[in-house]
Order: sequence, then structure tokens, then C-alpha cells
Amino acid sequence: MINDAPVFVFIYDRELADDAEASEVRITACREYAKLMGWEVAGQWVERADSGNRLSWRGMAAAMEHQGHGRRAVCLVSTWDRISADPQEWISLRRLVHRAGGTCYALDVEVANCGS
Repeated sequence: MINDAPVFVFIYDRELADDAEASEVRITACREYAKLMGWEVAGQWVERADSGNRLSWRGMAAAMEHQGHGRRAVCLVSTWDRISADPQEWISLRRLVHRAGGTCYALDVEVANCGS
């Protein structure tokens, strides 16, 4: 993968019950970060609270594989727990993104590292 290739960002959030407003805040923060970094946003995928099968994540990974050719593909989340609280599921879901040619970034880690 070319290091100076443009970055194509795929924003993901997982809503919990009665969490729609907080989800919008997280998505907005991801969009603002992407803009600050000069990254192009491909779209956003939100997993609704009652969806246990991760169709949005799988759809995002499929879009990443299809649209990311020749570009750095990044799944951007506000915090790592937006992917999953279960460590095994977290690894499995990140593996799907890796297989699609992408990588995952979390704002909580990225923002924390900006000050160092």
C-alpha cells in the first residue's frame, strides 16, 4: 500500500438503547477529525441497538473492499468499545476490515497521541 495515497474514511458507530443522540455526537466528532486530517469520508454506518448480527459492520467492510482500491481505507470509530465490548468479537470484526484492505483507528487513541 502506498503511504502517501489519499485516505478514504469509513465511519462506524454502534448505538446502544436510547443512544441515538450520543451516536450523532460521536459521528460528528469522527467527521470533524477526518476533515482536520484531510481525509475523505466515504460514508457512515451505524449499528442499531437491536441488531445483533453486525450487518452494518459487514456492509461497511464490503464497501471498503469495493471502494478502497488504490487508497488507504480507514474505519474510524470514536472509541474502541464502539466496535465491541467482547474481546473475541472485537478481534473478529477488525479482521474483517483488515481482509477488506483497511485498518481501524479510534479517536480516543488518536487524540490522546496528538499531545505526545
